[in-house]
Amino acid sequence: MARREDVDRRIYAAAMNLLRTHGPLAVTVEAVAAESGVARTTIYRRHKDRDAVLAAALGDHMASRVVEPGDDVWRDMRAAVESLIATLEGGPGSGVFLGLVQSGDRDQVELIRDKLLRPRIALAVERLRDGVATGQVRPDADIEVAVDLLLGAVAARFAHSGTFPPGWAGSVVSTLRVALQADRDPSEG
Repeated sequence: MARREDVDRRIYAAAMNLLRTHGPLAVTVEAVAAESGVARTTIYRRHKDRDAVLAAALGDHMASRVVEPGDDVWRDMRAAVESLIATLEGGPGSGVFLGLVQSGDRDQVELIRDKLLRPRIALAVERLRDGVATGQVRPDADIEVAVDLLLGAVAARFAHSGTFPPGWAGSVVSTLRVALQADRDPSEG
């Protein structure tokens, strides 16, 4: 790994750890420098300010969590739910919730929405629209509401219990599938 990539990896890991453990307001250049062992001057050469550090770290995190679409929209929705669960349980989850619920910093809230939430929503909407095109999802389905229900269920479960029992993701997708599945799925012959 090139030195620059190693330094970026350390910066992003430190920023994500601070986000997860203390919320977005804890992600400062000084705190990232202390956590990562990378000099503040080095961080400032790469990033304009704390928001730029957090944006880059969240972008890097999302890039590593992209779910590649397959031929079964329901399997893809389950993978998307499981990816979001993994982010909440092992990634920046609690920090993201703190930031969205408690932060008085509108720019921080918008940054989290833009880098972490909206890309997931857009991918899920696109995938369900593909499901309409392939005959797996009813053409009259309200795709945006379906995605809100699906990803919102994950957020609600995390908010009220902080845990996800085995099989929970499959159950949520199966429940949504009952409402959205087209009468005839072409992949079933």
